[in-house]
Amino acid sequence: MQLTPYSPSKKTNLSLKASQELTLSSLKPRPGDPVRLELRLPKARYSVRFIGLHEQQAIMVSAPKTRKTHLTEGTVIQVKQLIGNRLVSYSSRLLKAHTEPFGYWVISYPKQLDIQIFREHTRVPVHLSVLVDKGDSDVQQPARAVCVDMSLQGVSIEAPVALASVNDKIFITARVSVAGIEQVILANGVVRSVMQTESQMINVFRHGVEFEGLDDEIGLILSGYLYQQWLYEAGELIELERVQKR
Repeated sequence: MQLTPYSPSKKTNLSLKASQELTLSSLKPRPGDPVRLELRLPKARYSVRFIGLHEQQAIMVSAPKTRKTHLTEGTVIQVKQLIGNRLVSYSSRLLKAHTEPFGYWVISYPKQLDIQIFREHTRVPVHLSVLVDKGDSDVQQPARAVCVDMSLQGVSIEAPVALASVNDKIFITARVSVAGIEQVILANGVVRSVMQTESQMINVFRHGVEFEGLDDEIGLILSGYLYQQWLYEAGELIELERVQKR
């Protein structure tokens, strides 16, 4: 099978309809780009590298670096690839696992792609401890809560009690790590929604908060943090994270 390497694609501003018509080949993934493979049975997740593809037929990726991988041909694989500023997800199947002349897998070419373009409004799932207060007039201690998703426009914050009412102004403090450097985020926000839910018999209040008047420095930190978390979602930083924990 002849596999063709591709050069990086130019970033384009595509509508959702246009992005749905793109093929993996037209997105031009680069050899060496990270690919995340997720298996349901047996449940597993691997970080591998893209090698090449044959139009409409098959994709070649490096074999996972583990001895526990004994899969049969036809096993369903969920695939995620970061291509430029797009997170591309699709379903595939293992066609062949090779060990010579090096370890690599041949998987089926996707029939359909799910493409998410990273933009300012892209909400990224996080699990971040935050402090919330109402400013100098608030006689109460800052309340501890959890930020569950975030974009450059706002956040969703969960707490066991309602921290504020709709249209209230609040102040959010959080510590994040960007490229291994700890940063402090101090952000003003306006509560746009408060919804009570229940999780395992525990009341949870989710607050939709819109950022207000972010300064340039905080905006830059948020941008770096969000893109970093987005890369984690794509599997881009799996190997970096492993190295940092050693």
